[in-house]
Amino acid sequence: MKTSFILALVLLVCETLAANTDYVKLDANTISKSQLIKDLRQLGAEYALEKGIFPEDALPNGYWIVYKTESVYKRVFNGATYYKYTVQLRCESDPILIRANYIVAIWASNANTLVTDYSYSVIDENPNIPVATDVPEYIDNRLLKQGSGDLWSLLDGGIKYTVKNAISKGLIKNSTYKFVRVYSIQDTGFSNPSGYNYLVQLVSKQGYNYRVRTTVWENNSTPKYVIYPNV
Repeated sequence: MKTSFILALVLLVCETLAANTDYVKLDANTISKSQLIKDLRQLGAEYALEKGIFPEDALPNGYWIVYKTESVYKRVFNGATYYKYTVQLRCESDPILIRANYIVAIWASNANTLVTDYSYSVIDENPNIPVATDVPEYIDNRLLKQGSGDLWSLLDGGIKYTVKNAISKGLIKNSTYKFVRVYSIQDTGFSNPSGYNYLVQLVSKQGYNYRVRTTVWENNSTPKYVIYPNV
């Protein structure tokens, strides 16, 4: 009798875990109403593109857009919400159309955000579209090393400004911050003034995370930034 009870309990736990790990497809209305889902879609796209462009230039560097969202699935497991995206990405400056698949996880406890999987395949190697010029290009994340020239110093200055200004406006908690993850780096597409656009994750001394996009120029103009919502 005791063995039967234990077996039933194990089966119940397994069924509960299975239910919680199943992906559920989201409808277009849910996607369009959620800023978080759209923000993570863009984050995952930029992350996958950076990995596809570098180090072997498998994909052309240039201005990419999320051309079409084919599907978004969601699951909640072990305190994290996983969003599984299938999207079409198109390069507007060196035309090519690809299908990208990636999973972005965000933890409810501290908003830590991580791309857990990504892949892509080519749909059309030469779509017939107008070619955009003077547009931003991606920068290889591996070039960002502490103390390694302008790329690092501009990010460091941009983060310091962003944290101070965002705290003063109540956009983030009053704490000490450092960046722990770089999802993508792009130049601004302009030579005068030139600068960089960084999409990073900040973590506070208490362990809380924020996704931040900060744009910094080499002529010492005031940086611009966006703090992305975590819900």
